Amino acid sequence: MYIGRIHLKGFKSFGGSHEIALSSNFTAVVGPNGSGKSNILDALRWVLGDGNPSRLRIVRQGDLLFQGSISLPPASSSEVMVHLREGNRVSTLRRRFTNDDGSTMLVDGRRIRLIDLDDIKRKWRLEGDRFAFISQGEVSEVIQQRPLQRRMHLEAIFGIDLYRKKREEAIQRLDVATLEMQRIVTLKTELQTRKEAIVDLVIRAREAKGVIDQLEREKSQLYWVKRARSEKILDGIRRELSDLGAQATASKFWTSGWRRALNRAEDAINSISEDRGSMASNVTGLERSLMDSRRKLFSLSTSLVGSMERRKALLGDIAGEKDRFAGTAKRMEDLERDVARAAEEEKGSSRSFNDARREWEQYRKRVEERSDRIRSLREERAACEAALESARSRGKGLGLSILEVLGEISRSEESVKEARQDLGRLQEEIEQKRSLEEAAGKRQRDVYAAFQQAAASLQKLSREMSALEGEMETLRETAFTRVYPAPVQHLLAAVRLGRIDASPRPLADVISCPDRLVTALESFLGARQFLLFVKDIDEAGRCIAHLKARSAGRATFLPLESARARHPMRSIKEDRPGIVGWVSDLIGMESEWKECVLHVLGDLLIVESFDVARDLVREGFRGPAVTLEGDVFQPGGTISGGKTNKGAGAIEIRRNLQEKEKEAERLKNERSRLEEEIAELEKEERDASEKLRVLSEERRALEDERRSAEAAEAVAARARALADERREGILAALSSCGREYLEIRSRLEELRESSSEEPETSRELELVKSLEESRSRADVAAERLETARRMFTMVQDEHRRSLSRLEVLDKGLEDLALAEKSGKRGLAEEGRTYLGIWLRLQEAMSGMKDLVEGHSRALTSRERILERSASATARMESLDSRIRQAKQRLDSTEAEIAESIDMWEERFPYPGEESIDTRDYDRIRRSVRELEKNLREIGDVD
Repeated sequence: MYIGRIHLKGFKSFGGSHEIALSSNFTAVVGPNGSGKSNILDALRWVLGDGNPSRLRIVRQGDLLFQGSISLPPASSSEVMVHLREGNRVSTLRRRFTNDDGSTMLVDGRRIRLIDLDDIKRKWRLEGDRFAFISQGEVSEVIQQRPLQRRMHLEAIFGIDLYRKKREEAIQRLDVATLEMQRIVTLKTELQTRKEAIVDLVIRAREAKGVIDQLEREKSQLYWVKRARSEKILDGIRRELSDLGAQATASKFWTSGWRRALNRAEDAINSISEDRGSMASNVTGLERSLMDSRRKLFSLSTSLVGSMERRKALLGDIAGEKDRFAGTAKRMEDLERDVARAAEEEKGSSRSFNDARREWEQYRKRVEERSDRIRSLREERAACEAALESARSRGKGLGLSILEVLGEISRSEESVKEARQDLGRLQEEIEQKRSLEEAAGKRQRDVYAAFQQAAASLQKLSREMSALEGEMETLRETAFTRVYPAPVQHLLAAVRLGRIDASPRPLADVISCPDRLVTALESFLGARQFLLFVKDIDEAGRCIAHLKARSAGRATFLPLESARARHPMRSIKEDRPGIVGWVSDLIGMESEWKECVLHVLGDLLIVESFDVARDLVREGFRGPAVTLEGDVFQPGGTISGGKTNKGAGAIEIRRNLQEKEKEAERLKNERSRLEEEIAELEKEERDASEKLRVLSEERRALEDERRSAEAAEAVAARARALADERREGILAALSSCGREYLEIRSRLEELRESSSEEPETSRELELVKSLEESRSRADVAAERLETARRMFTMVQDEHRRSLSRLEVLDKGLEDLALAEKSGKRGLAEEGRTYLGIWLRLQEAMSGMKDLVEGHSRALTSRERILERSASATARMESLDSRIRQAKQRLDSTEAEIAESIDMWEERFPYPGEESIDTRDYDRIRRSVRELEKNLREIGDVD
């Protein structure tokens, strides 16, 4: 025997599908660390049934799934398949896991339980699978083992421990069978005791049975008669439906015909409406064209009249312009003579002016020679006055400058003082910001440390939750595969996969108890731990049919409708020493199945020891009792006890699982609290970092402001020094300017005394007067000449313009004549167009009248068709309503027959309508009522 192939799909580090071929002799798998060599060994362990998390190097079953990589998405299922070969014999083992369905085992395509895999491995001599894999470090571990450990190891390798295990399992099954036999003997004794107490009840039951048998016969007759009557009614309804269908077909035919006629009438009306619209548009267009033509005729006629009036006015303008042309010609002749006279006068005036000017020039030459000496003295005096004024202005400017410099010195001193005050204030604020910054930094570091600590706690908590989930998964798998009987496992798996319409619940799953009561309950219940609770008998039937169809074994069910709660014997004092209490008060149970739980455990008493139970039985206690150590006292008198070394039972596993779930819920809440705390710490750390950043920026801004204040202080100091230097310079310049002012003033007094002589000006005044008069006469003569020439030029221009206007008026007269001729021709053409439009409009109005009459006739016809169509539609709707009512009666009758068949046909097969007389219906109903009354008088019987 050897493994031929291994197929891996989505298993651990193997994303996608991978197939590994192995030889029949020896195969070595080599590769670097982390390449997946150990995962191949884990795959072989897992597919051969190993579920130990430590050996598979996982925390929970979900760790078997491929978690994804850069190039591959995470896997939703994990699958391992191996091919076993031995000669011509081949077998395929396949194990698959998904988060939704859990683990599934297939052998040669057939699904099996993990517990059944041992038989398959035994056939292939793989029963020592846990030692067929030698992991790293196991060889040195075997060498260091003690003799007893090595012996146990060798027994496991050679299969000896399997026989020991089988012996223990056989002993356990024997114990269970023995307990079951004792329970049956106890039940037999109890039934014998009860038999004597129910003799009277048996007599009543026989009487009731006779009444029930007669009632069954009468009910069968009632069912047959009722069904025969319903079938006759059903035939009548069907015939009525047939007649109504024929009438409805004819009505639909006429309704459809009238609807088609109505559609044709609507089409005709729509066509006429469209024609009317088109004709109305045509008439509107013709009327618009007629109005346009009328406006155009009016415009042409108005234009023609205007042209004629403008030609008449133009003729008058031409006559007036000719008169003006003659007047300008006469004025030109008069102005030409005036220009000649003005030219003669201007020539004489010019000669007189030239003589006076020569005499004036000779006089000016003599005067200038005398004035040169006086001018030089005046210029020197003016220079001295200017220099004196300059010195005076310079002195005033230096005085103003000294005042300005003194103001600058004062302002500089104030600036230095203000800068020093700002420096002191900024230094204090910087120190405050630095202390706040240090406090914010410390707070940020403390919050970050708390954040790191909370994150570490969250990681630790996540690891604890993962380990706890692995333990819970192991408990669930153990409870399902090793504790529950095979039929219970099969049914629960079918319910989980949705293959059966039922939801059975094992007794062990619906109760919870303290740890000290586990042994007592498991001992008392025995195999009844796996009693399946269902809602009703039908659900139990479906489950049993499912087990039968698949040969999956037998199971016991307790329908909720059949459960009768048992109640404690309250005559027993619960405060008696040694009594723990009634089970119904000590255990927890799901409210939905409370009746079923109390049916099994409602009267069970738990005591501390065997002696206490013995004393109660001797005192007359007839209920079931169990000790904390598992000794069971049955009502029939049997006692069972002892001890086995079997593992934890279903109730204990269920209790452990509930504790794990509570712990998981606590860890989950703790994780939520830590996550919220981490979120708050993270927010607080961000706020602290932001506050630290803001304080740092404010401190740096204050330091920048301090440096600016220091620079301003230095600038103010330099300005004060410069102002002092300027003041000294200005004072020196002011002293020099005063000396210069006194010297210039002394020289100016000397020049004023030298230039005090006045020249003689009488001759000069006469010459100037004569020159001015000659110049005035010459200017007047020149002005007259110029005026005459301008008047001549102006009249000459007016003469030319008059000639141009005459030419333009002549040209306009010709254009008006042409326009008048064109307007008459256009007026004639537009008149002919107007006549044509008017004739077409008359024709369109006549067609419009015909369309209106046709539309009125079509509307009248549509009204008649509408009345007949409405009548046909009303009849059809009436027939449809009658058909619906008949169908409702048909459905109601068929439903009544089907309900009767479902209820009674299996018990009372229907013989046929021919052999039944429906006239006895009332008699049979009265008989059934009387028999039911008699049965109620007998009362309840078991």
